[in-house]
Formats: sequence, C-alpha cells, structure tokens
Amino acid sequence: MRVALVGARGHGARHVENLVRLGHDGLATFVGVVDVVDVDAPVPSYPDLPSLAAELHPEVVVISSPPATHRDLVLEAFELGCDVLVEKPAVLSATDFDDITAEALKRGLVGQVGFQTQGTGSYRRLCSLIGSGALGDITGIGAAGRWVRSDSYYERSDWAGRQGEDGTLVNPFAHALQNALLLADVEERTDIAVELELYRCRDTISADDTACVRVTADGAPPVVVATTLCATTSLPPVVLVHGTLGQAVWWYDDDRLTVNDHRMAVAPSVDLLENLIRHRQTGEPLVAPLAAARAFTSIAEQCGKADVPLLPARRVGDRVVLDGIDEVVVRAAEKLATFTELGCGFGR
Repeated sequence: MRVALVGARGHGARHVENLVRLGHDGLATFVGVVDVVDVDAPVPSYPDLPSLAAELHPEVVVISSPPATHRDLVLEAFELGCDVLVEKPAVLSATDFDDITAEALKRGLVGQVGFQTQGTGSYRRLCSLIGSGALGDITGIGAAGRWVRSDSYYERSDWAGRQGEDGTLVNPFAHALQNALLLADVEERTDIAVELELYRCRDTISADDTACVRVTADGAPPVVVATTLCATTSLPPVVLVHGTLGQAVWWYDDDRLTVNDHRMAVAPSVDLLENLIRHRQTGEPLVAPLAAARAFTSIAEQCGKADVPLLPARRVGDRVVLDGIDEVVVRAAEKLATFTELGCGFGR
C-alpha cells in the first residue's frame, strides 16, 4: 500500500525509519512526506497533504504532527479517501473525536491511534490472563509513571508544556492512561466519572507535570493513574492489575509482564502500521482502533480545561524535583488512591 507521512521530525523520524523498513520488506511503498520545513527523508517533500495526494495518490496517511493539527489533518486524509494512523492524542476534544469518527464511518475508512504498546505481546498476554479469570475478579487498575525531564524537554517544540496538548496524562504518560482504561474495559464508554488532580512545578509551562486521575464507571473496576516528570530518579512506567487471585505487573515500555512475581513469556510485538495494512488486505483486527480512544479523549479534554496550580519545587541543575513524589505516584497505583487520599501536602 502507498503510504504518506505528515510530520517527519521529532517522533516522526521514527515513522520515517519504519516506513523505510516496511519498504524493504515489500509491505508498503513510502511515497512522500508533508512538513513545513525541509526534512531528511528518502522521498519527495510537500507543503500540504492535498498537493502530495494530487501527485502521489497515497492509500494510508500517517500523522505525526503537533496535536492541535490532528483534527484537520485526519479529516483531510479521510476526505482524500485514505486510511489514517494518527499519533496520540488523536484529537483534543470529544467533539473533534465525534467529527473524525463520523467522517471515517461515512467514507468506509479506518483510523488507528499510535498507542504502540497495545501491539506488545505483554499486553495481549495480560488481556488473555484477565479474560481467562487467572487473576480472579479485577478490583482495580493502577498505573504509575515517574520520569526526570530537564529544561530541554520543554524547549523541544512550540507546544511543549502547553495545557491541553502536553500534560503528563495527555502525552508523556498517555500510554499508562490508555492501557489502564483498556484493561478496565471502559475505553469506549461515555459515562465515565473523572477525578483530576493536576499540578505544575514550573512557572514556564501551563500544562501539568505531575498528575493523578481516578476513573470510575458502573460495573467496571476503578482506574487510578499517577504521574510526574519531577521525580528524583526515572523508572519505567508500570501498570498494576489488582485481582482477587493475585496481581499482574506490566512494564509496557519494556514489554515485560509478571503475575504474582512470575515472569510471563510473551509473543513478539505487532507494528501498528503493518497491522493497519493487513487489516485492509486480510481483515486482521486493528490493534489500536480509533473507537478505543473515546474515553481517553474525554479525559484529555478535561485536562485541557482543569485548574493546574503551581507547586513549590526544588531546582537541581537543569531540572526541578518535587520532593516525595517518587514514592507517592507508586503508592497511588498500589492503593488505587488519589494524592489527596494519600495525605499529600499538595493534594486538594
């Protein structure tokens, strides 16, 4: 299939590498890129998607541009008759989500969202274990993300640190939130209740760099996700599945899964673009379909509108540290509790 890429810099450079790989494997033909500046890619570059499509006729468009541009680009790709793989967050509001979903349905096209950890073997194994009852009744899903991010992180792009586009739940730890929603089976629901606690430790940003969210819905286990970019030390993000017969611990970035402290064997990962192509060719189910991002999008929209108070933090060289947060985010995931319930000084 003929594939075009919108946004070849930053994370988009990984898509360039992947498209070259798929071309060598004979699975896709990388036809061109769209970007606002010259980029290092082995294909022609165009200033906009319609001009590329007029000459190169792509069948699939990969969108890796700033989040605020996603809605219009996805709609443009659908109007051109192309299937879409769009990076997370797919869009920033429930209205935008409904708009692109309706357009895809009207035109008989498909959208896949760049939640690549849904393609890992560890995710599929964990879903199988939950479905088989190996963990008993699921009593809750917790997730914890703690990273160190320096000043340069917020200098990487114009939208870095901007509320609604780059909060911890919306971007750096989006996988933690999405995975937790999936495992709780609430990813497509519109009736979720959301409790948010968002904070920032830098006065140069408007988005949160430390956050906690609890998501509840009738008949579903509660979800608590706690995150920070102001940790003392970075650790791989983790998802905890609490069950009456044990606990699963999933390090999604490392594709590693343990159940009751036993390391589980997992199958190889599935590439999202390969999966989308095979979906079109053979009917293989999509790994990260657009429909599964409904609840995530609703939470992302709320993150863009919530109050994000500034917390006093300690500067250490080119970063800031929120003392005690390393342990707090882990306890939140373990206890399925919010910052406030854990008695944090900055909890509401």
